[in-house]
Amino acid sequence: MSPTSLPRTDRELYDVLASPKAIRDYPQDSLAYGRIDVSLRAYWHSTFDACPELLDLSGPDGMAIFSPFMEWARERGVRFTWSYYLWLYRWLERSKFGDRLSDELLQSLMGASAARWAIRDRSAAYGLAIGCAATRNLVVGWKCNSLSAGRQVELIEPEEPIPAGDEFFGFFTISTPEISTFPGWRSLPL
Repeated sequence: MSPTSLPRTDRELYDVLASPKAIRDYPQDSLAYGRIDVSLRAYWHSTFDACPELLDLSGPDGMAIFSPFMEWARERGVRFTWSYYLWLYRWLERSKFGDRLSDELLQSLMGASAARWAIRDRSAAYGLAIGCAATRNLVVGWKCNSLSAGRQVELIEPEEPIPAGDEFFGFFTISTPEISTFPGWRSLPL
């Protein structure tokens, strides 16, 4: 593509705002390059600021994880919702980093997902529980329940094992200030 035929407005750029590969098509001094770069930086910081342990896997710039994951997510339609971090873990399992994943990283990514849900969800639910086939523990994000309290994320070790779901990750919402029932697992949204 010649520089004059590349998308240039935000509306035209929408499909490439999350694509580290697409930025290479634009001259560095173009407005489109700047817009894509700003967009990618927001995704990068949302990823590595929430889970700095990822930099231990990928190196200090994070691009060994960030670039291929963002392309994979873009191809599959993964959106930047609370489940983003869980999809990142699923991608990491299948990547060259798969043999270097730890329980701590798994819990960190589950915690980042729960925290993101607790901050952004506008439903009547009090909390979100995330389960994983690799651990019997749940990570729960609770919305703030007063003006002086923030959201909370906690690791819960159930007394009785919760039945495993059909998928690696599952979740359920909690409609009361504590977990009183297990309504069954729901699949992750893309």
